[in-house]
Amino acid sequence: MDKAFTKWWLSRIEPFKDVAPEKLRAEREAMSKQQEYNEHYATFLNNAVFPAVDTLVQMMNKARIVHRVSTWGNQLSMRVHLAWRWGELLIMQEHEDAVTFAHHIVTEGERRGDDTVEDHTHEYDLKTALPSTMAELEIQFFMSRLVLDLVEPPEEPEIPPGEKPPV
Repeated sequence: MDKAFTKWWLSRIEPFKDVAPEKLRAEREAMSKQQEYNEHYATFLNNAVFPAVDTLVQMMNKARIVHRVSTWGNQLSMRVHLAWRWGELLIMQEHEDAVTFAHHIVTEGERRGDDTVEDHTHEYDLKTALPSTMAELEIQFFMSRLVLDLVEPPEEPEIPPGEKPPV
């Protein structure tokens, strides 16, 4: 390595050497807020989401409903498999200051790849701590969407163009 370049480079990597003090203050404030959002998310997961999911899993085990719960990074996933459809509830800190509940209800088609998906996404702000009832409400919403999607309306009769439906 070139000695002059090495000296120059080492002098440049001193922490925050050329950063203006006001930028440093703003960065420290942003990091402090991010830590607060992360703490709100962790508290919400530990005190609300995990107990609610655990209660639901126990109920599903007793009813012998096929399901899977997994975690990956900051995301908790619950997938429920029914006769010809499945639903998935994702709970994650999608944005730095929000928690997202993403609900996916998938109906399997006659052929592979004919799946239809209904998505519902609810986001909550983590600037203040979330009440534990939010987790229970979101799980109830997800489960009610699954139940509602189990019922299919009767097929409508085909009516040729120009004719009126029978009364």
